[in-house]
Amino acid sequence: MEISPKLQKKLANLPTTAGCYLYFNDKRKIIYVGKAKNLRNRVSSYFVNIYKGPKTEALVSQIADLDIIQVRSEIEAFLLEADLIKRYKPYYNISLKDDKSYKYIAIQDFDILVEGKKYTFSKIIGVHGRGAKRTRYFGPYPDGSLVIKVLKYLRRIYPHCEYTKAKLTQSLKQKRACLYAHIGLCPGACGDITNYAENRKNILGLEVFLKKGYSAAIEDLEKEMNKYAFDEKFEQAKEIRDTLTKLHQLETASILPEQYMDNPNLLVDIYARRADDIAQIFGITSVQRIECYDISNIMEKWTVGSMVVSENGHLAKDQYRKFRIKYTKGISDFAMMQEILGRRIKQGWRLPDILLLDGGKGQVSAVMKAVVGTPFERIPLIGIFKPNDFFIRNVDGKWKVTKVEKNNLGYLHLRELRDEAHRFANKYRKKLMELKLPNY
Repeated sequence: MEISPKLQKKLANLPTTAGCYLYFNDKRKIIYVGKAKNLRNRVSSYFVNIYKGPKTEALVSQIADLDIIQVRSEIEAFLLEADLIKRYKPYYNISLKDDKSYKYIAIQDFDILVEGKKYTFSKIIGVHGRGAKRTRYFGPYPDGSLVIKVLKYLRRIYPHCEYTKAKLTQSLKQKRACLYAHIGLCPGACGDITNYAENRKNILGLEVFLKKGYSAAIEDLEKEMNKYAFDEKFEQAKEIRDTLTKLHQLETASILPEQYMDNPNLLVDIYARRADDIAQIFGITSVQRIECYDISNIMEKWTVGSMVVSENGHLAKDQYRKFRIKYTKGISDFAMMQEILGRRIKQGWRLPDILLLDGGKGQVSAVMKAVVGTPFERIPLIGIFKPNDFFIRNVDGKWKVTKVEKNNLGYLHLRELRDEAHRFANKYRKKLMELKLPNY
C-alpha cells in the first residue's frame, strides 16, 4: 500500500512506550483499536511488506491516519483498549455485543454454612459472556491471555481462596487448607474459617481495583501502615508496604480509561506535573533529570548498587546503570553508597538536577563526602527514608526533614524511583548469585 507523507511521519515518531493505537479511514472514522506493550514495534508491524492474512490486509488498505494514546503499563493499555472498543465499535474489531471470543473477569459469590453461620465467598475467573446470578463482570477484554495474566498478578497482591463451593465445604470439614495457602496466595480460609475476614477483605480490595484501575484503598492502606509504624509494629507495617509496592508496580495510579479518552495527552500532562511538583517540594527552579541510588547485599559476598533515572517526569530505563562493589570491605551501606557515587562522578553522563538516595542521614552524609570538590557538590542531595517515606537533606549544615502530602504526584514519582532502584539492584544481585559471581 502507498503510505501518505503524514502517516509516514507519524510512524517514524512512534514512542516505544505502552499504549493504544487507533486507525482511521479516509473519512476520519475509527476502523480499528489495538493495544501494545511497545507502540513503535506493534504499529510498525502492520506496514511491513509481508502478507498478514486477509483480514489484516483489508484493514491496512483502509488506514489513512492513526492516533495513539500513551499509558504507563501493559495493564493500563489492556483496560483502555476495552473501553475504546466499547465506545467507538470499530468495524475491524470483532463485535463486542455478541461475539463470545471476548473475555470478562467475573466475581461470582456463593454462600456456605459453617456451624450454622453463613459466610460469603467469591470465585474470580475469566469467562466468555455474561448472565450468571450473583456475579459482577469487568470488561470485556479482547486479549483473553492477558486476562489470565492480570488475575495471576492480582492474586499476588490480594491473596484469596479460589475453591468452588463443593470443594471449599469439603476442605473446611477436613480442616485442610489448599496448596496456595502455603505459598502466600490464599489466606487459608479454606482450611480455617477464622481466616475468612482477611479473605473477604482481599476480594473487596481486588474488586475496587478492577473498577478504578488503582485501588481507592491505597490511602487506607498507607494510613494503616503508618499507624503500625507509629506503634512500632514493624512486621505488620512491612506487610502493608509490600502490598503497596506491588500495587505501585502496576503503574496505574488512579488513572481511569475514560480519563485517557477525555485527554489523549494525559500522560504528558502528568509527567510535566510530576516535575513541577518535585521542583516545588525542594524549592528548585526546574527538575529535568533525577538519579536515584540503592544498595543490595546478602552477607559480604553479594554486594551491588543501582542507579535509576527519571527524565522530565518519567522513568528513563535506557539510562539505568548497575555497579558491582569493588573497593568497600565489610558490610557498610554508607561506604558502599559512597563508592558508587564516587565512581558515577567520574563518568561523562549528563549531570542530574537531584540526587536521590534510598536511606537517611547516614547515606546522605556518606555521599556528601564523595561529592566534595566536584560539580555534584552543588546538586541537591536528598534521602528518602522509612517507614514514613519522608525526605531528609542537609541545608547549610542543618538537617531538614520534609513531609509531603501522599497524593502529591511529585512525591509519588520519587517513591516510585526509590522502589525502582531497589528492584533494579535486587535483580542484578540475584543474577550474580545465579551465575555464582562474587565481589571483586
